[in-house]
Amino acid sequence: MNAQRILRYSASIVAFIALWWASTYLFFNPKLVPPPSVVAETLWGITANGELFEHVWASLRRVVIGYLIGAFWGIGLGVLIGMYKIADDLLEPPLQFVRNITPVAIVPLAIHAFGLDEPSKYFVIWYSTIIPVIFNTAMGVAGTPTIRIRAAMCLGATQRDIFVRIIIPSAWPFIVTGLRVALGFAFMGVVAAEMIAAESGVGFLIMQSRNMFLPGQMFAGLFMLGVIGMLTDRAFRFALNRMMHHYMLTMTAEVGQGD
Repeated sequence: MNAQRILRYSASIVAFIALWWASTYLFFNPKLVPPPSVVAETLWGITANGELFEHVWASLRRVVIGYLIGAFWGIGLGVLIGMYKIADDLLEPPLQFVRNITPVAIVPLAIHAFGLDEPSKYFVIWYSTIIPVIFNTAMGVAGTPTIRIRAAMCLGATQRDIFVRIIIPSAWPFIVTGLRVALGFAFMGVVAAEMIAAESGVGFLIMQSRNMFLPGQMFAGLFMLGVIGMLTDRAFRFALNRMMHHYMLTMTAEVGQGD
């Protein structure tokens, strides 16, 4: 990251904090919407006693497990729907039906089916993740230009070659978009689940703080949720860029060997 970009990032953060501070005293009651200084002090307190790390780790563990399961299922079903018309005809109507049901509405069903233990949280996150991944993957696979597939077949490419070298690279931008959108939905899902049925996690911290009327701690939880989401998105983008770079190098090497 160059110096100019760092400067813009820093200016954006400073402007956000200044706007937060001004809004607290101009438009809200500081006892209800605490200023940044109070939130920072609260963050320091719950970090020092180890409480924050416990909640953050609980939420991250749930997000990672639920997200990976949802992404795996989502890509698999999306490829199936995108490649085969019969799969699209059979799966598209029920998927269109369930996509309008929010993760918050799924929480009671998850509790009814899995109880208050961890599987209920994983189910909510899985549900939050799988829908956008399915639709984006299916769109990318179905949108692969037919002329590319026919050209590869004329050159003697096998079905595996067409799938690996034509369909996946063509659908990759859609898959990445679906995975990135699903990551944000996964955090929404874990917060919804933890607010209703959990004894740890950032969502539980926020809800507990509201019930005990601790606005500083509540906003500290909201702040940490935003920070975790932002850092996770950055790590996600970095990992995907590395994976795609390695994938392209592998494909180039295979083509070179074939020649």
